[in-house]
Amino acid sequence: MYADRRLRVLFNIAMVLVALAGLRSVWFALAQADTLSVRAAGQQLKGTDVLALRGEITDRRGNALAVSEPAADVSVSSKQVLELKTLTPPQQPATMAALIATSLDLDEETVLDKLTSGKGFEYLGRSIPDTKIQAMKDRAERQDIKLNGLDFTPRNRRVYPNNALAGQLLGAFGTDDKALSGLEYALDDRLRGVNGRTVDTNAASGSSLRRKVERPMVPGKDVGLTVDTRIQQMTEDALGEMAQTYRPKRATAIVMQPDGQVLSMANWPRVNPNNPAGSPEEYKSNLALNLNYEPGSTFKAVAVGGALQDRVVTPDTTFSVPYSIQVADRTISDSHGHGTEVMNPGRILAESSNVGSIKIGMRLNAERGKDAFDGWMRKFGFGEKTGIGMPEEQGLLLPVEKYSGSTMGNLPIGQGQFVTPMQIANLYATIANGGVLRRPTLVRTVQGRLVTRPKGTRILRPEVAKELRGMLSGVFEAGGTASAVKVPGYTLAGKTGTSNVYDEQLGEYVENRNVASIAGFAPAQDPKVVIVVVADEPAGGGYGATVAGPAFAEIARYAMQYLKVPTTK
Repeated sequence: MYADRRLRVLFNIAMVLVALAGLRSVWFALAQADTLSVRAAGQQLKGTDVLALRGEITDRRGNALAVSEPAADVSVSSKQVLELKTLTPPQQPATMAALIATSLDLDEETVLDKLTSGKGFEYLGRSIPDTKIQAMKDRAERQDIKLNGLDFTPRNRRVYPNNALAGQLLGAFGTDDKALSGLEYALDDRLRGVNGRTVDTNAASGSSLRRKVERPMVPGKDVGLTVDTRIQQMTEDALGEMAQTYRPKRATAIVMQPDGQVLSMANWPRVNPNNPAGSPEEYKSNLALNLNYEPGSTFKAVAVGGALQDRVVTPDTTFSVPYSIQVADRTISDSHGHGTEVMNPGRILAESSNVGSIKIGMRLNAERGKDAFDGWMRKFGFGEKTGIGMPEEQGLLLPVEKYSGSTMGNLPIGQGQFVTPMQIANLYATIANGGVLRRPTLVRTVQGRLVTRPKGTRILRPEVAKELRGMLSGVFEAGGTASAVKVPGYTLAGKTGTSNVYDEQLGEYVENRNVASIAGFAPAQDPKVVIVVVADEPAGGGYGATVAGPAFAEIARYAMQYLKVPTTK
């Protein structure tokens, strides 16, 4: 009987424990349901970002200028690598280091140091092509080398097939998938796609059971430029030859159609966007858009063009032009000595008379108001950005209310204002384009479709533009400042420019420190290309015709032949 009682007590205790266990299970299931489901999902689901491939940049004929290839940043957790030494048999970090270094073209000693540093995260390489990474994984599998601790973060690796060609124009693309400069930066919203995301449902063994596209990947758009790689190459070659002879600090050249489509935009020294770190910072700027300089005599077309349009002068108007002129406290003279001569606007341009140009500018203000010349500078686009769609300087024009007595002795001859080479190119394109100012452009197509461009603004009457083209052709004829600049079979038109550099520390313009330039178009009366060449501080100084003229002629000669333009003489 005593035994039966003890059995009943034990039975009751057991039943209580079972009940308590059941209650605890119910509570655990209810209270921890969310946590358990989250843990289960974490074990079964794996999300993966799908990197959007960046769009290509091509020239106007479809030749690749910038392309992307799948790549990844390779990083390592040293702690996980060191754990491989505890395996049976152990795997030594040196074995892994040799494989990684050989496969990814890295320094073996540096790789080994990072594998054994004990740190939780270090980069082994940035933007390594996927082809190299896959080859490394295949070798590791064949040699039974574990790659525990390595992590691969997808990246766009930007490749520039032509190396330094158009380097400053194309710009740079960073290792963190960030556009840094040039067209890569300016067109980033078009070139950059939208990353996608997939979610894999995996079995306990790790094998994938199902893949769901949570967000589709949208690749970037391909952009076709107005640039022609052959003209770009020729322009860069011509700049290189000029640099070898005259050793400027820097130089730039622009070739574009009269309607504003840029065919080439070159800089010297060149920069290879595949290795931007290999060039000094001061060479990475695109001078065509960002060089602020006083233009000198290439600016004289503004005074003559404005005066013709406002009917202040005609091609036959004559001026008495002495060797020098007094404007307030300044005495300004022509570059070569001569007695008082009678000159019309065409001869003033051809011989680049400072005195004659000042007289035209002052007559314009006298007959059309004191701000007339300022208005013409602004009508031609100076003092504001060209709207080309890239980071650019806007130059600098002095407000009329800040003019001094001698200001109009400076501005008509291209001193006292700052411009960019692109603005000068736009001035001559307007004259070449029959007097219509167009916004310059570098983008021709997006995803294969032609980009619609805004209409231009008429600045000059067609007959005025024609008269001005005729006057500018005299610059290249006997007696003109560019008479030595020739392209057999073609009549050229344009203007040379030589401007001294103002030294802010000395507070004065410095002899033998100047900017030598030339701007114009070919053929003279039916222009197909506009060309601007600018050399920043050639060694020992030098005139625009002497320094920049040969490069202008070489570019024009090639362009006429390449574009199959019929001869004009």
